[in-house]
Amino acid sequence: MKQYYILKFICLLLLLSLTTGCYSYNKKTPRKSNIVGATVNDHNTLVEIREELDGDGNVIKKDYNHPYYFTAGGLTNILSSIFYTQKTLMLGVKGKQRLYQKEELQVIIPPILSAFSMVNDYQDILVLSTVDKVLLADSQSYFSMFISNNELNIVFSDILNKKSFRDGKSFRKSNKAKFKDPFEVKRSGHWNLIPMEGQRFAPGHQNWLIFDLSSNLFGVTGNGGSGSSNANNNPAHTDNRARTIERKVRTSNNFIEEKQKYSDVRNKLKELKVLSDEGLISDEDYELKKKELLNEF
Repeated sequence: MKQYYILKFICLLLLLSLTTGCYSYNKKTPRKSNIVGATVNDHNTLVEIREELDGDGNVIKKDYNHPYYFTAGGLTNILSSIFYTQKTLMLGVKGKQRLYQKEELQVIIPPILSAFSMVNDYQDILVLSTVDKVLLADSQSYFSMFISNNELNIVFSDILNKKSFRDGKSFRKSNKAKFKDPFEVKRSGHWNLIPMEGQRFAPGHQNWLIFDLSSNLFGVTGNGGSGSSNANNNPAHTDNRARTIERKVRTSNNFIEEKQKYSDVRNKLKELKVLSDEGLISDEDYELKKKELLNEF
């Protein structure tokens, strides 16, 4: 009788194990992505082009409006309009603050502009930026950018996350691995975004801002990107038509050249990595040459 109960117990364990195994096999596959290139990659700034993969490793097709050509002034206006509040242990919640200051924008705007000129209609752009202060006061923000239906989407994973010695051998490294995928975050317990005029939250996401590019608030296209004098003096449909024409002209004349340059640099980086892996060049020479190639953007 005792042996019967032992055998029955073992059978139950096996059945439970098989059930758990099937559940684990059938549960939702975690989000996967593939980085296809970067327009800048150093200790403080990282701008990458990414495509999302399904469970079989195939690229998931989307319908983004890429490539898109911002003016530097227009993109600066957009990022300068992002405000947030931050929660602290000592002071509770700090008042409304502007997220990006002039010095940081001067660093991240050029590689973002370059990425938007090369990204295709199913890729998004990942940006890691750093507020470069003193030692442990350095703080980093991580977000995704893409355009859909003439709207710019900026999805934050974290805002001004402070570095520490635990972030790696050198706390001045980017340590991108510590940040979650922005699409897998809905809110934060440490900061709150504040939608301003021309901005709104994506449904169910307090970390996801949507900017209406068809409005004249940000001056995303045109000469200088100010969006003031010419835009305000012309009817809306004329302004939209001018933007469409400008985008088509820039795409036909510049995009092919930009894409070819991107492809050439990417191939050179692959060849350089092979030389490094085979020990034909030193680590120092590899890093120096890699930086030279990335600076071509």
